[in-house]
Amino acid sequence: MTDRIGPDRVRGIGIAMPGPFDYAAGVGYFRGNAKFAALYGVDVAQALTEALRHPRPIRFLNDATAFAVGAAPARGNVVGVTLGTGLGSAFLREGIPAIDGDDVPPHGSLWHLPFHDGIADDHVSARWLTARIRERLDGIPTVIAAADAARTGDATAAAIFADYGNNLGTVLSPWVDRFDAGTVLLGGRICGAFDLFGPALRRHLPATHIAVHADTEDAAIIGAARTFDATFWDRARHHLPTR
Repeated sequence: MTDRIGPDRVRGIGIAMPGPFDYAAGVGYFRGNAKFAALYGVDVAQALTEALRHPRPIRFLNDATAFAVGAAPARGNVVGVTLGTGLGSAFLREGIPAIDGDDVPPHGSLWHLPFHDGIADDHVSARWLTARIRERLDGIPTVIAAADAARTGDATAAAIFADYGNNLGTVLSPWVDRFDAGTVLLGGRICGAFDLFGPALRRHLPATHIAVHADTEDAAIIGAARTFDATFWDRARHHLPTR
């Protein structure tokens, strides 16, 4: 890609990376994640630099943070949430990640917080939806098929998505209130069913603007690229999780 763009025009490479990851050092600390397990303890920044024909500086942002930075307005307090295989989150204050303080969860992460009989990620993810669909709907194997059924009058399917919206709202509402967020920005593939879970979610966040961003990956790329915006990086680089 750098060859196609022209090496002299590439200032650096920004990467949106899931955690746990030391975003300042560029080192992975993945456990229990088959996709990234081989990167545990690996200096990803150094490995990529050595592999590139035209080395450039490499900077990392959490993938949910990159999505929020790329999609959100750089003003006010915004909570960004990605809904997919897992629950990703980011808290932005005037466009800059907030990872500590009494008004945000540790590292700005919601997925690991206690919830019901487990953690939030167990109840606000594609895994939860898939499990409920298999338990309660005969002959409907996927989230997409369940959404179609709900839209055509299947009350059980509709109730599953309403339960999902209630779970998400229960996880989000105390932190949205504490952070005084004016906007909750949603991304990820589950957002294709927002018409089904959105009403339940809105009941938990009646005073908050909820926006669904269709191009999650594009927004994450834009957010990662912003690590080479000097004004942004000078402020954001001091607010990067180290694990």
